[in-house]
Amino acid sequence: MEEFGKSNSKALKMSVSRNPKIVAYSSEMNDNSAESFAAVFRQHFPTADITVLEGGKKPDREHLKDAEILLMQSSGYEQCIEDAKNVKWIQFTSAGFDGLSSHVKRTGRLPPCKVTRMAGTFSTVMAEYVIANIVSHERKFSTMREAQKSKRWAKEDVWIFRPLSELTIGIVGAGDIGCVVAKHCKSFGMRTIGLVSRERSETERSPYIDEYRLLPQLDSLLSESDVICSVLPSTPATKEFYKEDTFKACTKKPIFINIGRGTAVKSTTLIKSLSNGWLSAAVLDVTDPEPLPPDSPLWDTPGVTISPHVCGYVPEKWLTRLFISNYTKYLKGEQLEHEIDVSTLEK
Repeated sequence: MEEFGKSNSKALKMSVSRNPKIVAYSSEMNDNSAESFAAVFRQHFPTADITVLEGGKKPDREHLKDAEILLMQSSGYEQCIEDAKNVKWIQFTSAGFDGLSSHVKRTGRLPPCKVTRMAGTFSTVMAEYVIANIVSHERKFSTMREAQKSKRWAKEDVWIFRPLSELTIGIVGAGDIGCVVAKHCKSFGMRTIGLVSRERSETERSPYIDEYRLLPQLDSLLSESDVICSVLPSTPATKEFYKEDTFKACTKKPIFINIGRGTAVKSTTLIKSLSNGWLSAAVLDVTDPEPLPPDSPLWDTPGVTISPHVCGYVPEKWLTRLFISNYTKYLKGEQLEHEIDVSTLEK
């Protein structure tokens, strides 16, 4: 679930230099974005030793070998780690850490240092994406667009709808992000059910989750949901989590919204579930693989909406704010926020 990989480690004191060398590398975003981040960071730490490597290219070995801190996307982990001989802390710029997980799975080698992620940074915009697509589906916005193309006043096609307050959403992976999705849904009066991997104590439970269900209760969640929101990360435990006939348990023809990882469900499973009427629609911000190839049948499957993994994009200043908080803790030898429990990656 989304909470898998959450660190349980206790605070450890670290021996750090007073002005550690930071290397910011982006395997995906353009060089201007990394430079923009560095400029904001330098406003807070004018004497910081930070180097920005050009995005999209193989990282420079000479810069990496002296780096104490790496700031990068998870997808760049394998490109950097072999040359980063002195790294003590890696900060990912995403909540997920697929690149790290796949490297550990392939090589069996755990990171030689602390690794943190940007948990909590993307939750609000991801929840907004979910709400937007629920409203669009229920108010038949796509039908309105098609009617407009043909200059047809299609009131009879769209005037009947369900208000959100009558809907139940099942959140598969009710961790940090899932609970923020629930919070937004509750503001519209929706009923919320959260699927988790273990029992939650009273202090762990979110006030925005009406009911918690465990993994063996997935079918009951599916049968009661008008909306299914998947927030599963990419781990061995969640790969193809939704089996070929999983959605057969759906009795209300829900809309399926995937904002977690595409590896949780195969394209063939979604297409079968839509064609059989188990699902009424699928909104996919994530797919497997990414980018989705032009010949994928998902592009032309009725009821499917695809976005290019953008629901969690946030302003750079948000990312900078969290990194600055962790950087300050690092210099003081304090526990870092959102540290990944790397021992779970071996399981």
